[in-house]
Amino acid sequence: MSSRTTPTPKDQLAARFGADVAELVDGVTKLDAIQFKSREEAQAESFRKMLLAMVRDLRVILVKLADRTHNMRTIQSMPPHRRRAIARETLEIYAPIAERLGLYSLKLELEELGFRALYPRRYRV
Repeated sequence: MSSRTTPTPKDQLAARFGADVAELVDGVTKLDAIQFKSREEAQAESFRKMLLAMVRDLRVILVKLADRTHNMRTIQSMPPHRRRAIARETLEIYAPIAERLGLYSLKLELEELGFRALYPRRYRV
């Protein structure tokens, strides 16, 4: 689900994996493609886009949350500036969405991983 991968056309995905999988990948890819000018815009716009996606297919949000959880679990492999940006976004956008969906253990894990990445010295105390 990462922008680091080469995109596969939706029709090829549908032919190989079925229409449902192609729709899920398309939904997650569209969420990944969102660009923002400010953190406030990112929060509001991301919530809006995700809520719209949820109305269409809740699985898109679940796949995105799983992808973000994986990213946070492997965040040490990223450069420091990317770690901070991803951790902030996780705390401000993805953890609250997990909470709103009733995924409390996932929310707690995302918060813990986010705080650990943003504040490593404080986290060790």
